[in-house]
Amino acid sequence: MKFVDKLLDKSNSYNYYKNNYEKIGKKYKKSIKEIKKLKNENTILNKNLSSSYDEIIKLQKRLGKFSKPIIMKKLIDEEYSDLTIAIKTPNPVGHHHWGDYFFAVALKKSFEKKGFNVLIHERENWYDTSVDVDINFFLRGKYEWDPSYDSINIMWNIYDPEKVTKEEYEKYDICFISSIKYAENLSKNVNTIIKPLLQCTDPDIFYPEYDDSLTEDILFVGSTRGVYREIIKDIMGTDFDVAVYGRGWPEFIDERYVKGYFIPNEELHKYYSSCKILLNDHWETMRELDFPSNRLFDALACGTFVISDKIPSAETLFEGSVVTYEGVDYLNSKLEYYLNHDEERIKIAEKGKKIVLKNHTFDNRVDEILSELKNLI
Repeated sequence: MKFVDKLLDKSNSYNYYKNNYEKIGKKYKKSIKEIKKLKNENTILNKNLSSSYDEIIKLQKRLGKFSKPIIMKKLIDEEYSDLTIAIKTPNPVGHHHWGDYFFAVALKKSFEKKGFNVLIHERENWYDTSVDVDINFFLRGKYEWDPSYDSINIMWNIYDPEKVTKEEYEKYDICFISSIKYAENLSKNVNTIIKPLLQCTDPDIFYPEYDDSLTEDILFVGSTRGVYREIIKDIMGTDFDVAVYGRGWPEFIDERYVKGYFIPNEELHKYYSSCKILLNDHWETMRELDFPSNRLFDALACGTFVISDKIPSAETLFEGSVVTYEGVDYLNSKLEYYLNHDEERIKIAEKGKKIVLKNHTFDNRVDEILSELKNLI
């Protein structure tokens, strides 16, 4: 660990760090990796090793003061090909049926269009140091991640906002929130940069493609997550049947409604495109804090007519092209009306598609992200 002691003395010099960037980075990351490995293996650490670990963390904080300006300069100069982004997803390695993973793949593609080098770090690989990373992009899911001090650290909270503490937000250089309302409130109480960044869609994956074999009057796609989701409970109280795809539903509804348990992401657009009405809902907290779901963006990109539970931004963002309801009777009347007014239903869906493709794609969001990053200094 003599390297650490030596570097602690010299690292106060910006020029020293700049001129020895690659050499320092490789040795430093190797030291971090070795000590973390020892800790992860529950090795009995002696006093000297514990002290060295503390020095490593102190060094990491200090080096961050030098490396971040270098990264920022490359961002401002749009030298994107010199920068590596690691998108960190909450899914375990190989669990590629999680929505977060599909989200990361689409985000990766849009960053790569700009010229960035992009990695996806699934949960077990979050702390992988085999490649130098300039920007860590954390998709906040069920689990918390400890940011690296020598990189630009970004969080995008797309759901479950109540799980993230003030202290966790403040570990990041900038946090994006998929709710305009919640971002505005949060920014008043958190000592880091908070910006709204809504969910979006990938038009290469979600586009109109009608399939006669998949035709349904009313469709719902989503798992139970162990609860009887309100919108399914509501439609069971109407005069209409619904085709349901998702895990866990036989516990709550008659199996005649369950048409399948999983739809591959690359096939989902056909199901959306081929139904007359797609039902959409939000978890209670997301509804209360006004986090519009990703299903709204994906479905509208397919030219699908959507009826959703009531959330303010569903009406304002899409300019009336998402129909909302409150209560069983209201849902029943909406279903009856739009199933019997084809032209009006198709016109509304077409309007929604144009709005989403213009304003709410991953390419749009990457432009917004880069604009905000360039304002960090």
